[in-house]
Amino acid sequence: MKSVVKDEQGTYRWVYEFNLFTNPTILLTVVKVFLGIIAALVVLGVVLTIPDLVQGYADAEDVLGVFRSGGIMALLFIVLTIIGYAIYALMNGGKYCVLFTMDDEGITHKQLPREFKKAQVVAGLNVLAGLVAGNLSQMGMGILTATHDTTVSTFSSVRSVKGSRALHVIKVNEPMAKNQVYVEPGDYDFVFGYIRDHCPNAQVKG
Repeated sequence: MKSVVKDEQGTYRWVYEFNLFTNPTILLTVVKVFLGIIAALVVLGVVLTIPDLVQGYADAEDVLGVFRSGGIMALLFIVLTIIGYAIYALMNGGKYCVLFTMDDEGITHKQLPREFKKAQVVAGLNVLAGLVAGNLSQMGMGILTATHDTTVSTFSSVRSVKGSRALHVIKVNEPMAKNQVYVEPGDYDFVFGYIRDHCPNAQVKG
């Protein structure tokens, strides 16, 4: 392991500094969600048109109109999503820092506030792993708990695990929650294998 730190309780922690401009994982995820919603609306529109087709009040042109409207909506949402993503990336300086905590029960994804830098958080991890007493330990704990956004995955509830080595991401999906685990190339095999082996009910790809 190169960047993963293990403490005496067997808990693994690591920090990933996500580059919002060079790694399109988040952008692709948002676009996929919007396209899924639009596709559902198109299908609904076609279904609602069927009775009129049967009764002769609508024809193939009306069905094509539903698809055209869906295409226009999809294009509009893609453009707006890209613009919004670019603004978000610029506001965050092109990066954000993520802390992961993993044990036999599950994995936690914590997005830290923008002022936290990778080197700063890694220092806190090393303090905790070494069980150093006093102010340094408290400082390290403060870094770990000052979170901006948190996603928790319980391994026993995970239904699918999808890894993408090229994008440095492992998608850990429960029925009602989706988690994206980012990991450096040197630790990818270890983290992917650990998650795979602790998710007995999941379909695994990657």
